[in-house]
Amino acid sequence: MISSLLAADLWFENLLFSVRTPFFLDVFTGITFFGNELTIAVIAGIVVLALLYFKYRAYALGLMITLIGAGATGYALKVLVARPRPSGLIPSVIETSFSFPSGHATAAMALYGFLTYFLCTLFPGKKSLILSAALLLIGSVGFSRLYLGVHFPSDVLAGYILGGLWILIGSAIVKRVAREEPI
Repeated sequence: MISSLLAADLWFENLLFSVRTPFFLDVFTGITFFGNELTIAVIAGIVVLALLYFKYRAYALGLMITLIGAGATGYALKVLVARPRPSGLIPSVIETSFSFPSGHATAAMALYGFLTYFLCTLFPGKKSLILSAALLLIGSVGFSRLYLGVHFPSDVLAGYILGGLWILIGSAIVKRVAREEPI
């Protein structure tokens, strides 16, 4: 099973390497920015402050727990699994941390996924538009990590799953806190 996964990861990475162009390297370098730690922290800080200002305390708490939990779990998994990043000519940028799971995919799923949950709750009539925009953004961040050659597909998929699990935890906390204290 593991060898089949590794073979699939390597095949996909080589496929992307074969279609890499300078133009798309620039495009995906820009897109990957929306999943880096500093960008996520700044956006999350602004969103938490806005949620608190508009009296959505339960959602602010849920978002903070989602992001902190996803980040801490992702970091622990990187250390425990210690999977090296793709090597050779494939990477277009140098990353020094381990590969599994993708921190960008985890953070993008956790932040933008939780925001999607909040916005769909706030604007149920716009659910399709909100979900489509979130899918495009989160999917683009994950794909950018693959195109840049710094992650294997299984790293990105694991990051999405991890971020998604923390969204479930964060949304459960929102529901519990909202029952105890009016939003």
